[in-house]
Amino acid sequence: MTGILVIDDQSQVSECDATAILGYESILPQSSYTGQNENSDFPLVNALDYRDNTKYSPAISSGSVEIIFTQSSVQVINYFAFAIHNSQDANMNGKLEVDTGLGYETVVEFSQMVNNRPFLKYFGDKQSTRQRLTLNFTDQLFIGSINIGKAVVFPRAPSLGFQPGRTASNDKVEQFNTEGNNFIVGRRLSRGFNAKGVFRYVKFKDSIDNWYVDYMNHVLDSKTLYFKWNDSTDETIYGVQNPSTLTKPSYVTSFHSDINFDINGYAE
Repeated sequence: MTGILVIDDQSQVSECDATAILGYESILPQSSYTGQNENSDFPLVNALDYRDNTKYSPAISSGSVEIIFTQSSVQVINYFAFAIHNSQDANMNGKLEVDTGLGYETVVEFSQMVNNRPFLKYFGDKQSTRQRLTLNFTDQLFIGSINIGKAVVFPRAPSLGFQPGRTASNDKVEQFNTEGNNFIVGRRLSRGFNAKGVFRYVKFKDSIDNWYVDYMNHVLDSKTLYFKWNDSTDETIYGVQNPSTLTKPSYVTSFHSDINFDINGYAE
């Protein structure tokens, strides 16, 4: 009798001891909210719609807003993420507090954000029906996406060969030459960034069976997501998984599959 022995795939795993975070589900589209003090041209719902071509802006050009999100039943949440357009120009800082039934507890604080750079913070499972987001800013603020929900947590970073988004630009350059082969200044077309890689030997039980169908439908509905390949860094990509390269899980062993990611978007 023959068999296959898998010992955590150490030869294929990144050398760093890290956890990878995939945040795609959000409780906010089904939540009620107050305190958003929104500009009528840029309502808060624009930041909750899983799209990056709409944005929220407060009605005031400087100051502070406290947005309280409320759910009708207890939700398990463990991550907060946002993609922002001009956080640096607006000198934005703030915090997220979660009410677990004993009053608000601060779970995330943020400051000195860079323009057009996504942010994701994992804070562990919390049961809650109410969250308070505080935003402080000194100039008109525009936010493209806000997520609060329960993330998929991988027990390790992607396998060897992973391509981080921050160093993988998709920009296209159109360059022109004269007949004498002299260079004329070209044109650069912004196409965002690309994070691409694979998680080897992901368990079906207690992993793929719990989340993959929802994730598949999320991708096929062209909804955005956040991915942090190493929770000890700030490297996050916000964008969409390419539907044409979406993994269809199959056996690598009787208990494992490989999961590929190919995400295009904004990257830190």
